[in-house]
Amino acid sequence: MFSEEYTVRFYETDGLGHVSNTVLVAWFESARIPIFKMFVPDLKLENWPLILANYNVDFLEQIYLQMPVQIKTWISRIGNSSFDVYQECWQDEHLKSKGTTTLVHFDYESKKAMTLSQEIKNIMEKHLLNKFE
Repeated sequence: MFSEEYTVRFYETDGLGHVSNTVLVAWFESARIPIFKMFVPDLKLENWPLILANYNVDFLEQIYLQMPVQIKTWISRIGNSSFDVYQECWQDEHLKSKGTTTLVHFDYESKKAMTLSQEIKNIMEKHLLNKFE
């Protein structure tokens, strides 16, 4: 599991006083950086081999200003050329949101999915979601 902590900023809240739902998607993407580094350690975009195929976010409770949030990130599925990332957002020891993103190992030149190497799969397996954590 990877874990990142973010400070809720005033501009991330909306007129109702809670964090805007668009902010969760940005936090989740930012918290996937350790996974991106498995593929591109220096994060140089000219070498980028991933494409986002799908994401789904469940909003469980409102998130508020004044308390930090923790984003927990796991690999939840490893396929032939794609994998799923499962993430949770916690605030004040309460699960506030959860989501799953599907990423595809992709060759932008040929515009085709590429098989995940065994080396990458081995690295990802170290971060597989354990349902009993």
